[in-house]
Amino acid sequence: MIAFRGGTLIDGTGAPPVRDALLVVAEGRVTYAGAATFEAVHAVPAGAVSVSLAGKWIVPGLVDAHVHAESDEDLFQMLRWGVTAVRLMAEDVAASQEIARRAALPGSGMPDVFPSAPIFTVRGGWWGRGEPPDAHLDRFPATPEAARASVREAKALGAREIKLMLDDMAWCRAPLPSLPRIDPEVARALLDEARSQGLRAIVHAPGLADAKEAIADGATALAHGVLEPLGEETIRDMRRRAIAYVPTMDVFEFLADTRAFVEGILADPVVAGPGGLPPAAVARLRGADYVAGYRERYPNFANVQRRLPGLRENLRRLHAAGVPVALGTDMWAFPGLAVSVEMDLYVKAGLTPLEAIRAGTQTAARSLAIEASHGTLEAGRRADFLVLDRDPLADVRNVRRIAAVYKQGERVSPGPAAP
Repeated sequence: MIAFRGGTLIDGTGAPPVRDALLVVAEGRVTYAGAATFEAVHAVPAGAVSVSLAGKWIVPGLVDAHVHAESDEDLFQMLRWGVTAVRLMAEDVAASQEIARRAALPGSGMPDVFPSAPIFTVRGGWWGRGEPPDAHLDRFPATPEAARASVREAKALGAREIKLMLDDMAWCRAPLPSLPRIDPEVARALLDEARSQGLRAIVHAPGLADAKEAIADGATALAHGVLEPLGEETIRDMRRRAIAYVPTMDVFEFLADTRAFVEGILADPVVAGPGGLPPAAVARLRGADYVAGYRERYPNFANVQRRLPGLRENLRRLHAAGVPVALGTDMWAFPGLAVSVEMDLYVKAGLTPLEAIRAGTQTAARSLAIEASHGTLEAGRRADFLVLDRDPLADVRNVRRIAAVYKQGERVSPGPAAP
């Protein structure tokens, strides 16, 4: 048993911070988290290890509800920046289940992985232009019958959630040709069968018409922010059905002005200085070819820039209406680190730092149906948490000022700024 004493506790539930807190951990689980009352302190066994966190802040391990991982190194970086659980978007169900198995091994150096797989699309469409197929099922179904069969096969392989692409990508690719999109009847069959099989379904649908289609057909989460203003009826539907909204504000900011976005992050010495990103990665991100490549692939950046105020307003209105806003980044350029960036964008959109932290802990965990074990520091939950050197309620970007990362009560990383 370990008793962490003296830090300021932010438990992820949205409750006010507890100063001079007591966090007690036994066998990888929280047994007590709260005020260091006389009763709580004297309930700690005499043989417990005591760790002073005076002058530090404690927050739950971060949960990123939208990631892709090109390699194990991306997952290592996520944990290093304090992300202890992720929704991994993946093409192949069985392969993603294997990643999740390896990530769960002691000492893996990875967050817990909860796959969303396969990624259903159409050949030639978004995520169907060279990305790998699923080795065991058809993730490009052409008919409703084939779609239903693929969903059943996904469940048999262990899937708990599937992903759909409903997007012609014109919003960021024009004047390049629009991409083909899943037929509405096929998409409806995928979502209906997922519901019948007890699976969640997260849908990539940043266009308003596509998002409304996804909501009507049974999506349990939207994987990105919606570009056009959301109507009151849509917001009510999302609240009534607790459809998670994963804004990925950082993706839109990145595509709107890649150079400014990258330089804004690299300006923080914790990111680009000693102990931060590798110098080679910093040089690559700052290279002219890096920005030029994105301008070439996504030339409609002026449209994305025009949409940013509306994206912020949708986020603010959905949160105010009680729709679950689950933090997700989809940020390939800054795995793990992007969670702090995304939180900062939520604050700039009108949320408080405490609300942004809750989006990246409890609400993100709820979107994955893992809130019974992840996302908050409460009795019975896993002891996944960060120790911070600075107050994240003063500046939410301080969630990257990490002194230590703990998983199941064990220190697994010193954080990015450690020598």
